[in-house]
Amino acid sequence: MKDEYGLGRQERLRLEVRGEPNWTEYDKQGRLELFYDENAQTFRAFQPVTIDNSRLVHPLADETAALDIGANNLVACTTTTGQRYLYEGRDLFERFRETTREIARLQSLLDDGRYSSHRIRSLYRRRTRRRDHAQDALARDLIERLYEDGVATVYVGALTDVLDTHWSVETNAKTHNFRAFRAFIDRLACTAEEYGISVEVRSEAWTSQECPNCGSTDRTTRHRDTLTCLCGFEGHADLTASETFLKRQTTVTRPMARPVRLKWNDHEWSESPRSCSNEERTNPQVASVGR
Repeated sequence: MKDEYGLGRQERLRLEVRGEPNWTEYDKQGRLELFYDENAQTFRAFQPVTIDNSRLVHPLADETAALDIGANNLVACTTTTGQRYLYEGRDLFERFRETTREIARLQSLLDDGRYSSHRIRSLYRRRTRRRDHAQDALARDLIERLYEDGVATVYVGALTDVLDTHWSVETNAKTHNFRAFRAFIDRLACTAEEYGISVEVRSEAWTSQECPNCGSTDRTTRHRDTLTCLCGFEGHADLTASETFLKRQTTVTRPMARPVRLKWNDHEWSESPRSCSNEERTNPQVASVGR
């Protein structure tokens, strides 16, 4: 690590720790994740800790949220308060794919019998850190928003519904490499625990194909972000899926608000002024709500 980040022989990393470390010198199960945030130019660490129950936060109400996890849009979320959030992922995946192509190019230049190099290993690490940084920040941003909305329970689609094999090479890359579903859901659950929010995994089978108007799954067509049905419905596919998923877990009675779109700027998730035009045009219950 000193060689990689140019630390001097006598330089040491000093980290602030909140809470009591969840291991002792005799406990080999403890884990410390340490990485260098190139954007912030600082080291960051993730460490399991034990916090006294009196310091835990409790939900403000008893609302519910459901998440549709994807690749083009990393997370589409609908809550029983009527609030909806959409975290866009196309730009992130394109950067991930550019790095992957550069890795493949460098590998093609290696001498016979060689499979890697210092540069290739560095690109692999950079690609992973960028992805993990964005997903860690997403989990934090989403849970903080849901806490403010009074959400106490978050439903997430079962991984077996998401990790099915796809015919598209690009979809496979998004699903299995870029998304890192298990790591993301683990991070989401850990962050939610800080706010007293429970995360439950449920089957979300067919939610991406089901029409919210007529309930059909064989008369719908998805093209990019749009889901249409022969009954006349047209809406944002991922937001519709998250709403359908939510309805399967609870009763949604409140009008749906205008979706809050969020984009990654290499440091944080910020709200985008661009609206979900299809959803607003076809859903008569949409109300304009700002944060």
